Amino acid sequence: MEMATVGKMTSRERMFAAVTMQGLPDQVPCLPLLMARGIKEGGITVEKALRDGVASAQAKHKAQQKFGGDVIIAGTDLFTPVECVEGCELDYLPYAQPSLVKHPTPTKDAFYRYKEKYEREGFKPSARVLEIMKEAKEFVRLGYKDTHVIPTPVGGPITTAQLMTGSSEFLTYLSEDPDYADEVSELALDVVKNVCRLMFESGIDVCNILDPFNSSDILPPEVFRKHGLPYQKRLFEYIHKELGGIGFTHTCTFTQPIWRDIAGSGTMNFNGDMYPGMDKAKQAIGGQISLMGTLSPYSTLMHGTTEAVRNEVKKLAAEVGYNGGLIVMPGCDIDWNIPDENLHAMIQQCAEIKYPMDIPALGDLSNVYLAGHPKHPGKRSSSVAGDTQIAELKTRHEDLTPVEEVNEKLVEAIMEYDGDKAIEWTKKGLERGMTPQAIVFDGLSLGMKIVGDLYERNERFVTDMLKAAKTMDKAMPILTPLLEANGGGDGPTGTVVVGLVRGNTQDIGKNLVCLMLKANGFKVIDMGKNVKPEQFIEMAEKENAVAIGMSVMTNSSSVYVQKVKEMLDEQGKGGKYLLMFGGAAANIGLAREFGIEYGIDANAAVQLVRDHVSRKMAA
Repeated sequence: MEMATVGKMTSRERMFAAVTMQGLPDQVPCLPLLMARGIKEGGITVEKALRDGVASAQAKHKAQQKFGGDVIIAGTDLFTPVECVEGCELDYLPYAQPSLVKHPTPTKDAFYRYKEKYEREGFKPSARVLEIMKEAKEFVRLGYKDTHVIPTPVGGPITTAQLMTGSSEFLTYLSEDPDYADEVSELALDVVKNVCRLMFESGIDVCNILDPFNSSDILPPEVFRKHGLPYQKRLFEYIHKELGGIGFTHTCTFTQPIWRDIAGSGTMNFNGDMYPGMDKAKQAIGGQISLMGTLSPYSTLMHGTTEAVRNEVKKLAAEVGYNGGLIVMPGCDIDWNIPDENLHAMIQQCAEIKYPMDIPALGDLSNVYLAGHPKHPGKRSSSVAGDTQIAELKTRHEDLTPVEEVNEKLVEAIMEYDGDKAIEWTKKGLERGMTPQAIVFDGLSLGMKIVGDLYERNERFVTDMLKAAKTMDKAMPILTPLLEANGGGDGPTGTVVVGLVRGNTQDIGKNLVCLMLKANGFKVIDMGKNVKPEQFIEMAEKENAVAIGMSVMTNSSSVYVQKVKEMLDEQGKGGKYLLMFGGAAANIGLAREFGIEYGIDANAAVQLVRDHVSRKMAA
């Protein structure tokens, strides 16, 4: 007997049916993330929209009329709370989300000065928060409150806390001074609450709390449960009970170990890219809360065909949305340059899948894979697969030579974060006649390489990388004078300039590259975030660098990588430096197009520089 279809719904009814899971929607809802990409349709820049809420609303109104979708989003990013903290500086960019230029409380003194003033004078909204309120009110005036859902992104408590201090600094505080880290998070929570309050007062339906710093490839689950989850629970309780609003949460990348914690946090929806797969998230927590995602924003929506987009939507529907509770969304923010035809394909395919769902009618999807699956086009491989040093270490027998014993013990020290052990076996290595270079490259840095590989496979965390680096640092005062005395010996040496290109602020991956380069004996000039092309070149010239490493997280920012190459060519210095890039928006295809090198992860970046220096030395 043919199943009766669900009656036609408005976009607003459809979204709330999916979110509450109290009944089936009429079709698969779609949230196309037309934030920066939506602004493009209004013929204005993102920078203009950030300073003019009404202009932003009008631009996104045009995008909604052109593409459709079930929501219209006020705002663009997670920086709204931290921008309300005195001392914060953002760079407003023409074609992408803003970039954080200056952390407002990078030191304890700065934090306590701000805290004292905050407690005395209270919360003060930034000019941009006031513009987002105008944007929301304009959407209400245009009638969207009756027909669609109006959400806005708001940075979460612990993410805002690390934006206040700096990512690496906050991780260090969590490890070495957790009480202070909690004090920063407490103030951040109050700022976030106030931003949410103003958003709901302006007509917003949903605050989507963006808390990527809680990701399990950054924070170990037990650290999240102690220092992240409690603040989320308090925030959602405040949103639901005191404001009468709705709270969602977004956490990026690898989150599987904390899925059940997220489901119990008080959020009504979990969204993100849900590695290792949204289908697995559905099995684990899909009965508790609705899920939103996770069409791959880069490999599929940006670079895939319309057929690939449609097939991935169908796969999401079949694996995740078969009984409701699914909203299709790109797993993370979409780029300014996403092709029109792919946006249309995503939104139209969602509209074509009706409830109750006829899964066989979706066709053969056996060769279609969701983001996070090993066979998905966006899945990264490991750069150390086939590494002979690691392979030899794994197959060593009990009868070790004295040198092999030193190397093995140094690797153990790094992996156990045992600084005393690293010092002990560094001294023993020297006593046994090993060169300082051999101790660094065959022992200490091999341990770092293994920890880096475990991180890439989601078996260790960013905090583990930092602890491993600090362990290696304990041994380096013994080795550094010896290395300097003989000019570095036969190992690869040189200076590498590293930074995030303009428009990028997520620096954790960049920091890992810096750690690994230092662990392998290179001098690293870390230029931080939001680095302009000419600044990379000026620093490389000043420091007589051998390489320039650029991290790029959004496709619209890759133009700045290309600009570095073009500027060097124009100056007649095209072959002077190894140019390499990595990050979420980097891939081998772009590298070939730009004529530079691509590093899939921190280990790969190190190998690129080592090979480059070795070739120069052999020439």
